[in-house]
Amino acid sequence: MILKALISSFFAGLLELDNVQAGQMLISRPAFVGPALGWLNGCPLEGAKIGLLTELIYLDFIPIGGVVPPNGLVAAAVGVLGFVWGGLPESAAFFFGILAGFLYGNVEFRLRALRSAWISDIEAQAKSGTLRLERRIAGSLLAESAVSGSYVFIFSGLSALATGLGWGLGTMSRASDFAYSLMPWLGLSGLYFRFWTQVRKK
Repeated sequence: MILKALISSFFAGLLELDNVQAGQMLISRPAFVGPALGWLNGCPLEGAKIGLLTELIYLDFIPIGGVVPPNGLVAAAVGVLGFVWGGLPESAAFFFGILAGFLYGNVEFRLRALRSAWISDIEAQAKSGTLRLERRIAGSLLAESAVSGSYVFIFSGLSALATGLGWGLGTMSRASDFAYSLMPWLGLSGLYFRFWTQVRKK
């Protein structure tokens, strides 16, 4: 099971590259990641539900300037693996994934800062004619994929640990089930008001 979770985590890490200009084919969207990981792990319906609800929740977050939005791919991946590998109830796994997606914003901010630190070195190499840009790009993509895959695996492992230790999951499950039942309505209402605002602009 751990091997399968590891493979799924680093598959999610590869899909994350679509978020950083490597493809831009929308395969990093939660609506794709959830069903894909669900299918790989034998729970396509649960994966699709987690992915679509995550998509609805995160659809309104737009990266503007230096703002790093929550990561929907990480949220969907952790949610599905938390359900399959971690043994969390579907509702608890969903909210655990949402938390992971929010916290990943801090990791992504640090990755961006790290890449920005390379600029002066790249400028110096360009002036001296020794620039090997392909190495920089490959290194950046590899780091992005490895970090996001590791993050998904670690967070999913934490969900498995929480289940194994039984950290108040009975009480939390009842509360999360009720909140989870409201998510489609909250997501769709947010989507409605967003489209309504766009229509009124015209």
